[in-house]
Amino acid sequence: MKRILYLMLSALLLFSCATTKSTSRTPSPHGNWDYTITGTPEGNFSGVLIITQINDTYTAKITSSAGDLPIEKYMYDKSTMKMSGEFDYSGTLVLFDAVMVGDEINGSMSAGGMGFPFKGTRKK
Repeated sequence: MKRILYLMLSALLLFSCATTKSTSRTPSPHGNWDYTITGTPEGNFSGVLIITQINDTYTAKITSSAGDLPIEKYMYDKSTMKMSGEFDYSGTLVLFDAVMVGDEINGSMSAGGMGFPFKGTRKK
């Protein structure tokens, strides 16, 4: 009877000391995203949002048929998954503000006091 008790206590001790490896990771915006900006006075825009990561620093640029525009002051907050930045489009300052949820980015681009819906989907 004592042997069984010692065996059970030993097993309990071993299992309580075991560690598990967590496989959950905080999602990263790093990668290529197909995007659309709708409802602007110049029509709708689409292209690819490219977000790169070096250590904990992110940079971003948007590409379209008109060319590439780097997003200046691009910031990404891991805890809230919010991103923001700004860029110059034909002499107009455009502000970018969005939230990443899974493989989607939803937010807005605003310029001159007007806001326009922004939607991005991660390229597979």
